[in-house]
Amino acid sequence: MGKFLEYWKMAYFNIRMNKVRAFLTMLGIIIGIASVVGILSIGNGFSNWVSGSLNGLIGSYFQIYSNGEKAVPREVIERMVDKYPEMTGYTEDIGITGYVVSMKGEELETLISAGTPERQVSNKNELLYGREYDQNDYDNASNVVVIDTYAAKKIFGRENAVGEILHFQHRRRGEVNLKVIGVRKSTRQDNEKKKDTVGEDGADNQLIVVMQDERLQMEMPSTVLYRMYSDLLDPNELSSVIVFVDEPAHVAEMCQKGKRYIEAATDTRGENAFTAYELTSAISSIKGVLGGITAFVMMVAAISLFVGGVGVMNIMLVSVTERTREIGIRKSLGARTSSIMWQFLIESGLISLTGGIIGIIIGYIFSILACTIAHAVKNSITMTPDFNILLILGIAVFSMGIGVFFGLYPAGKAAKMTPIDALRHK
Repeated sequence: MGKFLEYWKMAYFNIRMNKVRAFLTMLGIIIGIASVVGILSIGNGFSNWVSGSLNGLIGSYFQIYSNGEKAVPREVIERMVDKYPEMTGYTEDIGITGYVVSMKGEELETLISAGTPERQVSNKNELLYGREYDQNDYDNASNVVVIDTYAAKKIFGRENAVGEILHFQHRRRGEVNLKVIGVRKSTRQDNEKKKDTVGEDGADNQLIVVMQDERLQMEMPSTVLYRMYSDLLDPNELSSVIVFVDEPAHVAEMCQKGKRYIEAATDTRGENAFTAYELTSAISSIKGVLGGITAFVMMVAAISLFVGGVGVMNIMLVSVTERTREIGIRKSLGARTSSIMWQFLIESGLISLTGGIIGIIIGYIFSILACTIAHAVKNSITMTPDFNILLILGIAVFSMGIGVFFGLYPAGKAAKMTPIDALRHK
């Protein structure tokens, strides 16, 4: 133990004697480690933020809809829900487009989504004013509607429009008056603000506005639509159904079983008559893609570690050449070959370890700054770097291992010198 402590002291002394050269040697290690730590921390933090955001959208339900004219009999859905205990209920999912007239006299294109009261579970936007439609509204086919703040501002010029009457019009079906009973928070408010500030050079903001669905979004009991469109909509033949599941973990499995059950019940196996959709698998794929991108970028950043290791080897070879006479004197005084080798290995490992520690600190600071800047640019981005103690220890050991690995050749060269050859060196 005393010998190794002596080797550490000698390595520390030699590094202090050549501070600038040692720092320049560490630079490649510092850049490589800082890049890996920063990218890994930011990548994992971004992945966690995306996963958390998407998990809030998953819900415990899946959707099955028709790809053509073939509809699903309501009795088939009811039998399916009764068969699988994991399925807790269902709702028809009907969508119809028309337009409403704003207080300014503008005709605004509108999409109304309708179903049972349970359908509102799939809408994750917070209810800010009023209430949702309930079973009584559904049973009585009440002319009520729930809108969002975006629609409320467009139609009435204010967010709280509870109690107002809007006039929904279909170009071929006439007009129906609907009472606003609830207003949800809209996810499109930020984009609306961006739209107001778009200039000729605001290419990014313009792209966001173009991609945004400008139709007003509303919800109402499906029984109202069955009454309005009795010649088109059959309450016993459903073209789109949302099925609720007891736990998110069962959604993917129930989605596949539900599709197979409906295909068997309607004798449409292999005809691609229905599509089953759930977000769990899609989100898992997104997580996989994000992980792959992070790994790829980290591998690219790790190339600088190799370059830094070559720098360590180069400087240690120079050090061996400079200290040839010192090696000869030590060997002539009885120093073992292993002692010479350990001296140079510890020195190269110490250089790399010091560079690794500095790189970890810089990478940590960089990742915090990057996340802070991202939040300042886009307030909704609240990711934090995923930085843990195991990562610190692993990278520190890895950086030292790089120094030891690339120091093997210079150390071996120094250890193999004979005292006579070393003392003859000028």
